[in-house]
Amino acid sequence: MLLIAGGEADPNVDSLVARAERRGIEARTLRVGAGTNPSLAWRFEDDRLTIDGDEVSPAGVFLRYDVFGHLADGRQATAYRANAWYTALQGWMLAHPGVRMLNRRYGGQMNKPFMLHLAARVGLRIPLTRVTNALDAVEREAAALGPLIAKPVTGGGYAQPFDALLAGTERRDGRSAAPAFVQRRMVPPEVRVYGVGEGASRRFVAFRVDSDALDYRVDDDSVVVHLPLSDVGAEVVGGLARLMDALEMDYGAADFKADPDTGALAFLEVNSAPMFAGFDAVSDSAVSDAILDFLTGPTA
Repeated sequence: MLLIAGGEADPNVDSLVARAERRGIEARTLRVGAGTNPSLAWRFEDDRLTIDGDEVSPAGVFLRYDVFGHLADGRQATAYRANAWYTALQGWMLAHPGVRMLNRRYGGQMNKPFMLHLAARVGLRIPLTRVTNALDAVEREAAALGPLIAKPVTGGGYAQPFDALLAGTERRDGRSAAPAFVQRRMVPPEVRVYGVGEGASRRFVAFRVDSDALDYRVDDDSVVVHLPLSDVGAEVVGGLARLMDALEMDYGAADFKADPDTGALAFLEVNSAPMFAGFDAVSDSAVSDAILDFLTGPTA
């Protein structure tokens, strides 16, 4: 099956769908816009993808970013919705190398859902995760899943309790307008590990962030502590090295929190352009030193 996804008012998607029908190609469509509200759920624990309640596993996907919705109404919420849908579907495509898609090798390396899926593949623990807009379905599961948080699938926003997302989000047929991350809530400590360099010479610098807030970035009273790598553990550092190798990253910072059942650190995300001034301040500029040593070191 081919999946064709894009904006409901996109004439390019219309043209492709019409041609597929004329050629007898089996194709399912997923159209997003003011008049449509499809349902999507990607379960990371068993890698199942459902669209409008049907489990699907397309052999190929055509995905086009919806520019026409925002052009029509000029609303920021419409632009955000288009970005969230594109990010969620692109993440699933990138996470499945056997799926045919356009420009697989061109971009998308910093797609948040893809990076989380890849982290699990290289051996890092991750929280129980859904990428979904089917909020009613998750709400029915919530008691069994445990405390949940939600955050934007596109990155850039703050985590919030799942109940807050439910209270503040309009739903149509039990669905929000845009997919989001819904995850099991991890617990302190929060650990950030910077990685700088390549291969065996990559340097890691670790920190603990003490905060009572769900997201320490909103807490002016959070406290940063420089950690020895032994406190993080070889399993976590080795997993992060494998992830950075797979992403071809020579600089980034990964965030972890503890699993509430086991206490083991679970990977949350990796950022390719993290801030570091506050972390330098408690480590005698350890992050800056790693960056400068890499940039002034011998060239290949």
